[in-house]
Amino acid sequence: MIYTAPECPHSKKLKEFLADIGAEVEEKCILADAETLAELIEVSAQRAIPTAVHGDDVFVGFDRRTERRLKRKMEE
Repeated sequence: MIYTAPECPHSKKLKEFLADIGAEVEEKCILADAETLAELIEVSAQRAIPTAVHGDDVFVGFDRRTERRLKRKMEE
């Protein structure tokens, strides 16, 4: 599951990264409705995007470090 917003450049990079490694994930736009934003806050304890959830792991933001951590988790 990933939480994103349409105009967020980091959300775009996260989606491109996931597509490049062949990962299929459900995407939720936090601007779609108040319930999705509330769900993001419940999962991550913050409003930051992009946020990726893989199992019990939550990855907030997207940079090289997050990319490596997320890739390792998805390969397990």
